[in-house]
Order: sequence, then C-alpha cells, then structure tokens
Amino acid sequence: MSQRNKEYKLKLAEQKIAAYSEFLRDFTETAVLVLHDEEVQGKDADRRRILARNQILLYGSDDVIKAYDQWVKFADNNQKPGSDEEVTLFGKLLLRIRQDIVGKTKVTVHEISNLNPFNRG
Repeated sequence: MSQRNKEYKLKLAEQKIAAYSEFLRDFTETAVLVLHDEEVQGKDADRRRILARNQILLYGSDDVIKAYDQWVKFADNNQKPGSDEEVTLFGKLLLRIRQDIVGKTKVTVHEISNLNPFNRG
C-alpha cells in the first residue's frame, strides 16, 4: 500500500470518528433535554441535527446508514419513544458505528445496552 493511500485511509478514519462523535453528542444533548422536559426545537437545534446527519451521510459505512434508516423509520412510525424495539434498533446502530471504527468486534447489542442512552439517561 502506498504512503498516499495510507494517509488517505487514516484521514478517512479520523473523519468517521469525528462524524460518529458529533452524531452521538447531538443525540445525547437532545436526549438530556427531552429527559428534563426542556425545549428541543429551534433553528440551532435543527442545524446541529442536520449537520450531524450530513456527516453520517458523508462518512458512515453502508451498514451504519442502513441501521440509522431502520431506527428512524421505526421511530417515525411509532408514537411511543423509547420502546423496546426502538432501543434495540438504536443499539444496533451503535454496534454498527463501533464495527465501522474498530472493525470486527465480539461485542453484541445486548452487551452494549448499558451504554445505550435510551437505557441509561
């Protein structure tokens, strides 16, 4: 592998980590507001969410984008946020993010459930 190719892959990995970190930061900030019955609306909040999703679009793996899509479609079609199914789908998204960053992992959705913001406010 050429030095230039190695540098490109390293830069891409850094961008992925930044994209996933921003997405999770935004999700966490929103979850905290919801937990405390505070306002989540407004132009700044919308901008942060859209920018975080843009980063997932640009740098997320196909598996991450598919897991995100499944979670959002389910959440949009169900009135009860935080249901067992939604928590599981978000856990799958977290697992796909982890796999994209570290490669193969032996960790399961169940084993990361205590790291899932839905389970541990």
